[in-house]
Amino acid sequence: MKFRYSGYDRTARKIEGELEATNEAEARQKLRAQAIRPIRLVGSGGGARGKSQPISFSFGASATPTLLQFTAFIRQLATMQEAGIPIVQALGVLGEQSENQGFGRVILGVAKDIQEGQGLTDALRKHPKIFDRVFLNLVAAGEVSGSLDKVLQRLATYYEKAASLQRKVKAAMAYPAFVFVLVIGIVFFMMSFVVPTFQNMFSQNKSELPAMTKMLIQASDFVKGYWYLILGGFAGAIVGIVMLAKNTEFRRGFDPYLLRVPLFGPLIMKIGIARFSRTFGTMIQSGVPILEALEITSRVAGNYAIENAINKTRQSITEGNSIAEPLERARVFPKMAVSMIAIGEQTGALDQMLTKVAEFYEDEVDAAVSAITSVMEPLMIVVVGIIVLVVLVPMYLPLFKIGDAIGGG
Repeated sequence: MKFRYSGYDRTARKIEGELEATNEAEARQKLRAQAIRPIRLVGSGGGARGKSQPISFSFGASATPTLLQFTAFIRQLATMQEAGIPIVQALGVLGEQSENQGFGRVILGVAKDIQEGQGLTDALRKHPKIFDRVFLNLVAAGEVSGSLDKVLQRLATYYEKAASLQRKVKAAMAYPAFVFVLVIGIVFFMMSFVVPTFQNMFSQNKSELPAMTKMLIQASDFVKGYWYLILGGFAGAIVGIVMLAKNTEFRRGFDPYLLRVPLFGPLIMKIGIARFSRTFGTMIQSGVPILEALEITSRVAGNYAIENAINKTRQSITEGNSIAEPLERARVFPKMAVSMIAIGEQTGALDQMLTKVAEFYEDEVDAAVSAITSVMEPLMIVVVGIIVLVVLVPMYLPLFKIGDAIGGG
């Protein structure tokens, strides 16, 4: 039977034509022998992709997968592509066996679009909430260069590293949040139960209470009487912080100062550099043009100060400068990272050097998270101790006074 195809040759020139083959697999083999990477393959029977069986399903609302689910999908797709399994068949299998049913329906929808004659990248672009620009640009580069299987392997490694970095960030943020909640819980418990117990004891004694004790009792009465306002205030503060974190103008002004915060500033900087290096290196290695790669990479850094430095670098490159020079002038990237990038440019191994930079700073993130945890543990003990003292000392002062009176009598 005849197959109509469109694709790219070794020089990335788009070509179209027809060939004779008994089935889709044979057609693909013939195109591969001619160094043609097909993006569309339609059999004479009218169905896209020759005799591939159509996939039947009901397409419902899509669901965004977790980073781990997405990474597993890419790794499995890359393995199946390396094994020579047609993309439609591979997507069909992965869509059917996906644990996330919504994501499975999206994968099957992509397979259906390809069956109907669309290219893989075009089919993926219909789901921008799931397939980000990094993924789409690398897949497009893989289709053009005829190395989709290798690009998918790089993408799988990229998202695996991203998932690992995300876990480290959550670990760094979870501990301070736990300490904060614990401290608030201790304060509420002591104000609501411990102080009232002493207050009942003091009410039976007519002696004058110390000023510190009176202030603590008043604070306890306020907490018991207006606890809902206090909790509402905390909730409002959290909502306000979240809204500010999503406000672009606020972030642009605040992010440079965030990098100077003790403990957390260096951690944020290392996370941003690790993301930049990993993303930029993966995109260059996959054949994405440098200017386009920088434009996309700037948005994954997670900090506007780092993003601004990358954008200035992009502008500087258009004027004929190197990558390392504007990064050094921005004074956001450490000298070691800039030096390694400069060496990579000079030796023509920029992608490999960026990978080394990413690996180094991913390890540095590990060390920074451990440092934060080691500092927060004794800090938590000190804070809890101070709170206990602030509450117990005023409560015991009247008891000491009563004891002195008894001893003097």
